[in-house]
Amino acid sequence: MTTEEKIQELKKQIEELKKEEEMKEWFKSLLNGLEIGINDNNPNSVYYKRNSRIFFELFQISGKKYFWCDYDLVWNILQDKYKLNFYETQDFINSMVEQHLKLGVVTPFR
Repeated sequence: MTTEEKIQELKKQIEELKKEEEMKEWFKSLLNGLEIGINDNNPNSVYYKRNSRIFFELFQISGKKYFWCDYDLVWNILQDKYKLNFYETQDFINSMVEQHLKLGVVTPFR
């Protein structure tokens, strides 16, 4: 590998780190100020919303936690803007939910 190729590779790695930090900050900003509510029809379901718009929903089925994400407000942005594929999007959301909401392992979906 030439010196120029090494420099280009390092630049690419730096850009990836910047993108990851930007994604984390963006997702944390989504979590800030969300109201938590419980669905009267389904008490095992917890909503995270802002201005009456539901961003996320947490529910359990057979002991497994599922974390629904609004497609337009969350999922699509991660895939379009940050170029994550389906599994990368799931992994990223799971990591952020585990770290910031302390919910343990969840299965994110759209």
